[in-house]
Amino acid sequence: MPIRSERRADPRAARQDGGDFRRLWAGDAVSQLGSQITLFALPYTAVTALHASAGQIGLLQALYTLPFLLVPLPAGVWLENRTRRPVLIVTSLLSAALVLSVPVAGAFGSLGLAHLYAIALLGGAGAVVSDIAKLSLVPQLVAADRLASANSRLNVGLAVGGTAGPGLAGWLTALVGASNALVLDALSYLWSAFMTGRLRHREPPPTTRRTARDLPKEVREGLRAVFGTPSVRNIALHAAINNAGVQLLNVVLVIHLVKDRGYGSAAYGLVLVCGGVGAVLGTLAAPRLIRSLGYGRAMLGTLAVTVNAFWILPLADGPRVLIVASFALALGITSAGTGVGGVVSVTVRQLLTPPGLHARMNASYRMATFGTIPVGALLGGVLVEALGARAALWTVPLVFTLSVLPLGHRTVRSLGKAPAHPERDALETRT
Repeated sequence: MPIRSERRADPRAARQDGGDFRRLWAGDAVSQLGSQITLFALPYTAVTALHASAGQIGLLQALYTLPFLLVPLPAGVWLENRTRRPVLIVTSLLSAALVLSVPVAGAFGSLGLAHLYAIALLGGAGAVVSDIAKLSLVPQLVAADRLASANSRLNVGLAVGGTAGPGLAGWLTALVGASNALVLDALSYLWSAFMTGRLRHREPPPTTRRTARDLPKEVREGLRAVFGTPSVRNIALHAAINNAGVQLLNVVLVIHLVKDRGYGSAAYGLVLVCGGVGAVLGTLAAPRLIRSLGYGRAMLGTLAVTVNAFWILPLADGPRVLIVASFALALGITSAGTGVGGVVSVTVRQLLTPPGLHARMNASYRMATFGTIPVGALLGGVLVEALGARAALWTVPLVFTLSVLPLGHRTVRSLGKAPAHPERDALETRT
């Protein structure tokens, strides 16, 4: 497709030396690692210290994910009328206070399930707001032709946190107790606030004043930025199906390996770690693939190949070491493809969306693609109950193959190597 992008480059971003982005990344990477401690320690504390039932643990998890559905759209509109740097600092400080309240309450003997429920709900809301603000700030800190590399570094931090975080959380919990381990997450939030506070870039003030009466119109414009842009719409459809597939896989995997086959935490953890390593490698490779193939072909080509590794899962059989190695290989390969896709997805959205719509676009995209997470988890439970975990594994490659199909649309395939696209002009005209 023809490209008209040079005049779209943000001169403020082009003048950046990269220092501000490195500061943002340094704070975010540590915070992502710390957040894994909380995701581990909250339910662990509920079970061991408060003797929570399975239903109460389910409610705790649901309260954390509930803001993913309810918060993004109003948060996107609100953030569009705010500078993002102060929002990131405040959310980091509030998150630190939230997680610190758990060991403090435990020390005074006043910790209860209601407290943990509040932490989960407010923490989930803070994570949503922070994520939208961060993704909307990045295009102001780096030039357009460096966005893919910047997003790759951010996603590496996320993947490393997801890989090393659970192990670190388990070790800290064994050493100092689950609630006390949360102190480290609080420190990671404070570090993130400190590094964000060191950003030299000052965002321009919002050009328009928005009122409550503008909310429906602003929300519609954010939704249109996702669903009215064909390439972004197809990438969002892929992500929605993919996220459902991930949750389906998580449910089936733990039941099949741990419950049915009786493998211990070491074998199960090894499989997950290999998936994390694959995600890191794919994320690191993404900028080079984009430069070689273009955005669309890098995403479609990588996922179309790596998704086939999911067929290893239902076919794996034999000695324990062979099964564990097969599952680890499958998750490593498929996660590498997901790592490439994640970098392409974020970068394409940032490049095709006018700056005045970034927060609302990111909010709409997050709601649309994260909304399928509980559906995938529910589907996994239903399939295991109806078919058994081994048979349910056959549905995993089918779901992930289905997720790749929207990427075959010409609007995605034709996304080239240049940093913008005529779709952005059309979107600006409509808004």
